[in-house]
Amino acid sequence: MINEEKVELMTKLAIYESKKGKKQLNISKYYKRDYVRYNMFKAVVAATVSFIMLLAIYVLVNAEDLLMSLNELDFMKEATKLGILYVVFILIYMIAARIIYARRYEQVKPDVIIYNHNLKKLKEMYDKEEKELEEKRAGRSVKLVNDNLDQY
Repeated sequence: MINEEKVELMTKLAIYESKKGKKQLNISKYYKRDYVRYNMFKAVVAATVSFIMLLAIYVLVNAEDLLMSLNELDFMKEATKLGILYVVFILIYMIAARIIYARRYEQVKPDVIIYNHNLKKLKEMYDKEEKELEEKRAGRSVKLVNDNLDQY
């Protein structure tokens, strides 16, 4: 016999898994701190690549001016400016990544808790059915043995 409550629960779980569940369940595999740090690391790598690309674009756009003033440039002063600019750029990126990924983890948490609760409920239903089935099997075998004894 079909258990409608079980089918409804399985449908809810399947809909969640097919829509936003894949991404959310992947996020929930991590502790919050680990998830945020991992994504902050990725953001720093992306920011570094972006900074290098922006620097290359700046150099290409201003190549003529840079070549004209090449003899007059104070390389230490320019390198210091560039280093400070890089550190500020990375710090801004890290702060933004920390806020974004911490918020994203917190938004996922309630949905995953509900999903886990429903999954536990479904498991309990299956366990209950299994127990009832085992009791039926045990009852039949006992009955068959008793029936055989009564015949002799």
